[in-house]
Amino acid sequence: MEKRNKLILISLIIITVIILGLCCYFIINNQRTLSDAEKFRDEYMELNDKDNGFGQIYPTVSLNEENKIKYITEDEAIELLKEGTGIIYFGYSTCPWCRSLITPLLEVAEEENVNIYYLDIKEIRSSFSVQDGNLITEKKGSKGYYEILNLLDDYLDEYYVGYDNEQLDTLEKRLYAPTVVAINNGEVTDMHVGTVDTQESGYDRLTNEQVSELKERLTTLIKSAKNINCS
Repeated sequence: MEKRNKLILISLIIITVIILGLCCYFIINNQRTLSDAEKFRDEYMELNDKDNGFGQIYPTVSLNEENKIKYITEDEAIELLKEGTGIIYFGYSTCPWCRSLITPLLEVAEEENVNIYYLDIKEIRSSFSVQDGNLITEKKGSKGYYEILNLLDDYLDEYYVGYDNEQLDTLEKRLYAPTVVAINNGEVTDMHVGTVDTQESGYDRLTNEQVSELKERLTTLIKSAKNINCS
């Protein structure tokens, strides 16, 4: 009887140790901080094949967890534009054009061994609506957003909102998504907006020819910023 109780006790101890070990493993694993590359991959890929709320399906993207994305803040983007060197990608995950652009962009970044500095602009931009023919500012852009507009002023177009065949002037310029900017020592050396001219909708899958055209364009952009710091 005593031997049987000892065996039961030993079994319970072993089971307890295994359970505690598994709990520790999952706690440590869940608390592990994702890298920028992993965070970006998850952010974009979690929308794959999902409805955007308007009956359209988000374009599928396939990203490597060791991609070249580095998240930056508005202040860091401003600093780069003022005196830095690198490639900044302005976009956001629910933008279909961004989803079309991102895989070719990261493939070129890998080939050229450069980092892509990413600023999500969805929530920092201004937004407008039209009511009774009048332009309404629903939300002002952030302070950092307007400073970025100022720094890119020579490269951006005036922003108009369409209404009944009219174009209402917002009296500001616009940073569209996606926009990729190459900078060398605080000087913009190249900028690309959108994907390719022949892509009629962001929800259209790029053909092999369009991908090749886009990659060639992005390669030229990246190479325009020489001596890029890849750290």
